[in-house]
Amino acid sequence: MNVKFIGTAGSFLAANKSYPAIMINNDLLLDCGEGTTQKLIKINAIQKISIVCITHLHNDHIGGIFSLIWYYWLSGDRKDLKIIGPPKTRETIEKILDLLNTPPSMSNSFKVDFIEWNDTNQIQKISTNNYDIKAIRVEHSILAFAYRIEKNNKSVCYSGDTAPSQNLIKLAEDCDLFICESTFPSQFKRIAAKYGHCTPYDLARLANESHSKKVAMVHIASNYLDQIDKFKSQAEKEFGNEIIIAEDLMEIQI
Repeated sequence: MNVKFIGTAGSFLAANKSYPAIMINNDLLLDCGEGTTQKLIKINAIQKISIVCITHLHNDHIGGIFSLIWYYWLSGDRKDLKIIGPPKTRETIEKILDLLNTPPSMSNSFKVDFIEWNDTNQIQKISTNNYDIKAIRVEHSILAFAYRIEKNNKSVCYSGDTAPSQNLIKLAEDCDLFICESTFPSQFKRIAAKYGHCTPYDLARLANESHSKKVAMVHIASNYLDQIDKFKSQAEKEFGNEIIIAEDLMEIQI
């Protein structure tokens, strides 16, 4: 399974990073933050995306979906797209497309299929395009889901935005690659928990308790980018193994 980090920024954006988006095998996206479409064009990967999995409806995780839909409509590169997300994903996207004066004729040439998860603490699953896609509710300031993508006996688990969560540990159990946010430094654990985010210490504990094999850190707030080495060392000390600091366009093969 090939994993490419299209965008890795936290919600406080940096000049050299795009908002969150992670591409699996060139055809599935986990989140679609602003800058995703341009990056996909840049690396010649735009044509094959068929599934977009949205963790939650905050701007930094969904803001790029509108330009992606417009691109596919205008280019004719795709005739359909599957968007999976929390309740109200369809309502939110269609409402914003309407506010952006999207021509009604778009729906005649480009079809978007929506699948929405139920608001439950149980693991939910759909199978599509040769993937098993699992999701579970996690702890954020709004309704949010973590994802587990499985194919050919390999697995990637992505936290989205969350505070430490037993649900996430359950979903990530024995995964080959655990991609987890770490928005705040470990000394700000109370602030992180208040806003539904993790610290490097939290990430390491989640990775240990889920027995994840490989771990990548994302979503570091840009005002802490000068502390990346500290984020990494804090997490590795607790985890006991290497923590990958994901960068835009970094690639991992599992």
